[in-house]
Amino acid sequence: MTASPDQARAASAAIHARLAGLLRAATVEVYEKNSPRVLDSFFSAGADVYVSYLPGDDFRTRIEIAKILRGACYNPVLHVPARQMMSRQMLADYVGGLVEEAQVTRLLLIAGDTTRPRGDYATSLEVIESGLLQQLGVAHVDVAGHPEGNVGLSQERLMKVLTDKRDAAQAAGLGFGIVTQFSFDPRPVEQWLGAVQAAGIAAPIRLGLAGPANPATLLKFALRCGIGNSISAVQKHVGTIGRLLKDTGPEGVVRGLGEALVSEAGAHVEAFHFFPFGGLAKTSAWIRAMLEELERG
Repeated sequence: MTASPDQARAASAAIHARLAGLLRAATVEVYEKNSPRVLDSFFSAGADVYVSYLPGDDFRTRIEIAKILRGACYNPVLHVPARQMMSRQMLADYVGGLVEEAQVTRLLLIAGDTTRPRGDYATSLEVIESGLLQQLGVAHVDVAGHPEGNVGLSQERLMKVLTDKRDAAQAAGLGFGIVTQFSFDPRPVEQWLGAVQAAGIAAPIRLGLAGPANPATLLKFALRCGIGNSISAVQKHVGTIGRLLKDTGPEGVVRGLGEALVSEAGAHVEAFHFFPFGGLAKTSAWIRAMLEELERG
C-alpha cells in the first residue's frame, strides 16, 4: 500500500532525526599528537577519540598521544593491534601505561595490518582471553566489524568470530562494542547489519565513514584497508567516490543508510565513526554542514 503524504513526511522526519542523532554522537579516529588543536572544531570535551596504531609505531608514542587527548578533556580510545604485540609483557606495558598515565578504560582491539603475528597474539580474541585487560583496569573493548567482508572469511565465519569475541568479553566482565570499517556503498552495510541481527549479536555499533578527501587519498586507504577485498572491487567504487567528493563527504552513504537505521536491524547503531582521511577540519566542517541540511529537512 502506498504511503500517504503525511506518512511519507513522518517517515522522512524520523530518518532525518535518526541520522542527525548519529552525527551528533559521532566519534573520530586520529593519529597525530597535534589533533586536539582542530578536534574542538566539532568534537566537544568528553568525546571518544580513537587513536590509530600502525605497523612500526612505538607504543610509547601512542601513550603520549593518549595523555595529550586526556589533558584536552577527550576520552582516548586506543587501538591495540594483536599481531604487533611481541609478548604478553609488551601488551601489559602498553595497556598498563595507557590506564595509568592517560586513564584509558576503553580499547579498540584489531588484528593489525600485518598478515603474520610478530609475537604471542594472532587475533584480538586471544588478547581478550589473555586476562590482562581487566586485570589492568580496562572496562570496555571494541572490535572491528567488516561490512564488505574480510579476506578469506565467509560472512558466516565473520559472524561466528564476532560472537566469540562478544562471549569472551562478557566472560571477562568487559563491555563490548563494534566499530566498522568504512564503506563507499550503503548496501553491504545494510546487509551486514541484517547479518548481525540474525546472529543475535546485540552490541552497540559505531558505523565507519570515510571523511571527505580527494580520490587518490580515498583509494589509497581503501586499498590498504581491503575495502571490497580486491583491487577490482575498489575500482568499482571510483564513480561513487567521485560523487561523494562533489558533495564534500559521504552524504550518499549516510542518506542511503537512512531506512536501515530506523529499522530493527539498525537499532543498535549508536554513532557514526569517522576516518578523517582528508583531515579533521574537513571532516568537522562536513558534519556541521550535514547536520544543518538534515535539520532543515
